[in-house]
Amino acid sequence: MHDIAEFLRAHPPFDTVDEPMLEEVARNTEIEFHPARTTIVDVAEAPLEHGWVVRTGSVELLIDGRLLDLMGEGELFGFVSLLSEDPPDFIARAAEDALIYRIPADVLRPVLQHPAFVRFVTQVMNRRVRLLAGHQPQATTAFAGRPVADLIRAPALVCAPATSVQEAARDMAEAGATSIVVDTGDGFGIVTDRDIRTRVVAAGAGPDTPLAEVMTAPAWTVSADRTATEALLEMLAHGIRHLLVLTADRRLLGVLDDVDLMANERRAPFHLQTTIARSATVGEVATTAAELPAMVIDLFDAALPPMVICRAITSIHDAVTRRLIEFAEAELGRPPVPYTWLATGSFGRYEPFPSSDVDCAIAWEDADDDIELRRTMITLAGRVLEGLEVCGFPPDSNTVVASNPLFARSIHEWERAATTWVEHPDLDRGLTLLSVVVESDPVWGATDAAAHLANVFAQAPNRELMLRRLGAAAVAVRPPTGFLRDFVLHSSGERKGVLDIKRGGLVPIENLARWSGLRAGVSAASTRARLKASREAGTLRAEDAGTLRDAFELFSSLRMEHQVGQVRDGERADNLIAPRSLTPVTRTALKEAFRAVARVQHGVAAKLGLRI
Repeated sequence: MHDIAEFLRAHPPFDTVDEPMLEEVARNTEIEFHPARTTIVDVAEAPLEHGWVVRTGSVELLIDGRLLDLMGEGELFGFVSLLSEDPPDFIARAAEDALIYRIPADVLRPVLQHPAFVRFVTQVMNRRVRLLAGHQPQATTAFAGRPVADLIRAPALVCAPATSVQEAARDMAEAGATSIVVDTGDGFGIVTDRDIRTRVVAAGAGPDTPLAEVMTAPAWTVSADRTATEALLEMLAHGIRHLLVLTADRRLLGVLDDVDLMANERRAPFHLQTTIARSATVGEVATTAAELPAMVIDLFDAALPPMVICRAITSIHDAVTRRLIEFAEAELGRPPVPYTWLATGSFGRYEPFPSSDVDCAIAWEDADDDIELRRTMITLAGRVLEGLEVCGFPPDSNTVVASNPLFARSIHEWERAATTWVEHPDLDRGLTLLSVVVESDPVWGATDAAAHLANVFAQAPNRELMLRRLGAAAVAVRPPTGFLRDFVLHSSGERKGVLDIKRGGLVPIENLARWSGLRAGVSAASTRARLKASREAGTLRAEDAGTLRDAFELFSSLRMEHQVGQVRDGERADNLIAPRSLTPVTRTALKEAFRAVARVQHGVAAKLGLRI
């Protein structure tokens, strides 16, 4: 029994249960031996009464002769039938001689009802849904998870700040490098071939100009153990094309550039961004932006995580927006004051999907809030939004856009309005406007409008009412309770023929993250970043933050899977999923995730003294 318990403790989902539960499982576990090619579980008409864990060897799971999964040492199978109480629709067969632990249903169910089980079932679902859909991961799958240290192709060129541009350019040409690192003594700067073209040649600087005058410092860096996926996120988020790779003790290993991260592909994000920036007309921008759906499909087929794909969509949206603003200024004239274009909503959180529309706002420096200036800014915003729609980014259907006077204000007016919404969230759509403002990411302009708005919430003395209203909103939108044949069941008792994965799955988590993130002092940020800050600040229990994160990833994966399928078929992407299209594994994962989110909502409601 001790040996069984020790083995199970090392593998999910048993690695998170307490000792008494683990000992109960081990005490009731039976040991079976199955020779290669023999059947362990067959398709049946009744639910399974056991779950199985592979001790040695491997087991194939097959549906209609197709491989569903290959289970290795420590992996659990049969749990879907136990949870759904449906008969198994798969065959489990020993792929080689296998030693198996068989665990009775009544002993295994408490393990499967543990909150941490959501993470386990999410990982299983993500792997199996792709196999069932026929999307075999391409070589990029392995690439995406590789540490960036493995992707460095050559040592970095390093020089002193006093090195001349001419000398650096000669060294870069000889090495075939696109950048040179500047060691400043207390950190690193970087000069790229583009910097030499724009900051030296185009600016008329001489060949003897020291690199210290044209370098970017500090340079963006990434830890050597971070994955290629994480590095790609950094590049897309900051619009950069080079990352310095550092060891744990801050030693320079090399430079990672966009070529290392598939930038040579015609539909890669970096290529599209560059082409958009060089476009001469709105029509040319639209032609390039039309490659976005194909790019999304390529990234999905490469098995990149949904949030990486969302970041890629954000990067193209931002590049299109910036170029359209340049066109609008060329046509209408540059406004007389500095201003900032803010992406809000899903684009402000870096979480847009193929179905997402554009939420945006504009803020400018003007203490007097001049009426004529306001008219100028709204006209410019309208021209940009027209271009965005032509380029495949439709405006928000609720008019949360910069051409609406509600979302076009001077920074002073934004601060005054935000202060009012904080102190009186029930006044004049205050809560709705508030949630938009706290998800603003600057796309264009050099003002510190976003920082000003963030300070309103950080420094507001009477924000408790606002937080309470946000908390109430966070528990008001409830996830479904499960499925009954081809219907989605809701807590109200209503049955619907489709699952709205955005409203029923993602929105409750986004609302909870917004509320707990603001309590933790974080305003504009992604949902994952808000949950992380909430856990660290204690505004959410660590267990609850982890549960919401895992459920968020599950819902995001399913939403991306659904929408990419629609885009692939030439259909308009939406959030409505037919229950009959969901596999048993997916249904089980969703049901457990819905329950987990509901548990967190009940906990928040209890903390706020609310009844739901």
